[in-house]
Amino acid sequence: MKKIYIVAAVILALASSACGAPGAAEAIPTIVLDAKDTAPNEPQPGNGDSVTAEAIVVPMTDAQLSFTSVGRVTNVNVEVGDIVKAGDVLVELDTAIQEAKVREAESNLAFAEIELDYLVRLAGCPKGANCGPSYQHIEVAENSVASAQAMVDSAKAVLASQSNLAAPFDGTIVSVDIAPYETVVPGQAVIVLGDLSSFKIETTDVNERDVSKVKVGQDAVVFIDALGIEIDGKVVDVDRISSTLGGDVVYTVTIELNEQPRDLR
Repeated sequence: MKKIYIVAAVILALASSACGAPGAAEAIPTIVLDAKDTAPNEPQPGNGDSVTAEAIVVPMTDAQLSFTSVGRVTNVNVEVGDIVKAGDVLVELDTAIQEAKVREAESNLAFAEIELDYLVRLAGCPKGANCGPSYQHIEVAENSVASAQAMVDSAKAVLASQSNLAAPFDGTIVSVDIAPYETVVPGQAVIVLGDLSSFKIETTDVNERDVSKVKVGQDAVVFIDALGIEIDGKVVDVDRISSTLGGDVVYTVTIELNEQPRDLR
């Protein structure tokens, strides 16, 4: 089986004034994929059969979190670097409008129930007397009560789901792009959450000519230049849809590592 040899020159560019001059360019991680069909120890990165590409180290799981409605932020409960648990409330919104809609729905429900009770009492008039509502009228009133109850349930659900932003999984806060008193809009990413307990490698510029040499399931060797170590891994995904980079058509190749170095970033 073809074995892919990957050199990931992953430079840990720490954002610290003590580690580099202001404005210094950040090193771009690179990899070399060697699809030469030979023994594992024979191919050398950089030969004629190699596929050279830039790459990044990314969390196994990450999410850009946003609200589904417009609202004014009242509290931001996390900072970059905080470790959170699934369900923890990260950002809270002003709920005055949602609470008013709940009260309105509850008022409509109470009115519908009063109407139904009135019709039911009228239906209790002496047998044969034409003094009460028909069964159809009572059925319509019952449907009105059911509809009003559904509106109450919906308003409460909106209040619960749109009043705060909760963590969908355990992880670390990667970025916070919102502050109290600011207004959020639907789809605006305000928090980026990542599971930094494990990482994977993603290429950024494997072109359409070279992507055919890479297959899911192939073994891989990743060399982390910043750590000076090699790590075995496996290709777990090759993008089905291309993207563009500087006018070139490229595909992302994803490699999962068999082990996670402690200092990998």
